[in-house]
Amino acid sequence: MSFWDDLLSLFKKGVSTVAKKTDEYTKIGKIKVDIIGIKRDIDKKLNELGGKTYQLIVEENNTKVASNEEIKAIIDNVKDQYRKLDDKKDELQRVREEYARETGQEPEDIDVTVDEEAPKG
Repeated sequence: MSFWDDLLSLFKKGVSTVAKKTDEYTKIGKIKVDIIGIKRDIDKKLNELGGKTYQLIVEENNTKVASNEEIKAIIDNVKDQYRKLDDKKDELQRVREEYARETGQEPEDIDVTVDEEAPKG
């Protein structure tokens, strides 16, 4: 092989690697945006839960907050959002592992922690 053939081959490999990394980062970026949206939804629902709980206890003197249907619905929604968040974290891990296998590299660290862990149960 000549110098130019070697150079062309190296260039093609470089372009292929760049294309794969671009695709990987695009998918990872979309998943991270989804994760941020889910976290925001969780925060909204937890704020709504706090406001409704305060209203029931202080303004209506209702001590049976846990049996209130609105409270139960909000809690169920928050639990569902946490499940979605876990699914997105798993999806992100799968994407990272898939690209790591294709490139023969280790998957990059994933920083998708939730600021405050709330009970999921």
